[in-house]
Amino acid sequence: MKPLKHLLAEAAEAIRGGGVVIYPTDTVYGVGCDPFNVKAVERVMELKRREGKPHPILCSSLEDLIRVSRPTEDELRLASILWPGPVTIVMEKTDELPSIVTSNLPNVGVRIPANLISLELIRMAGTPIIGTSANLSGGASPASLDEVPQEVRGGADVVIDGGVTYYGEPSTVIQLVGGAVKVVREGAVKKADLSKRLHTRGYSLLES
Repeated sequence: MKPLKHLLAEAAEAIRGGGVVIYPTDTVYGVGCDPFNVKAVERVMELKRREGKPHPILCSSLEDLIRVSRPTEDELRLASILWPGPVTIVMEKTDELPSIVTSNLPNVGVRIPANLISLELIRMAGTPIIGTSANLSGGASPASLDEVPQEVRGGADVVIDGGVTYYGEPSTVIQLVGGAVKVVREGAVKKADLSKRLHTRGYSLLES
């Protein structure tokens, strides 16, 4: 078994070269690539058998974030409360981000994960990375490498085993709407916990 630092170096090199990598995050295992490389994104879609759905993006810094999105001041404030962590925030995408990543939608889901392996991978690759779960479309999101379908695992250029993920379920997805927070998808952070956390900072959750 290769040392983690060697695997990370291989994975980062693969991403820079248009490859696809399976890696752990704080939520579930992801299958990712350089989001600015359309052919690599198409490979991820083929592996997952996924069409017509947007892909989230993982970042490691503000510099990464502004390459893929145009955050407002309020969104940046919200991010400073919730990141790093298991909450994806939907923001306006940049023109440079290929439309295939967002399935032609004007927004993109972004987050900074609370996982040292994924953060170091992003840093070493020198680019934000696609953060979609390493499953077949419609299947369960894998909390360990053993749960990643062999079809997906076998199609990746590099696979990193980081053990069982901390949360074991997908991120919670939110969006700012008129100054309030809309929960698009409830995941690792439940609505009640999110409401308590944001209430002290002056935010409220929209009733669904």
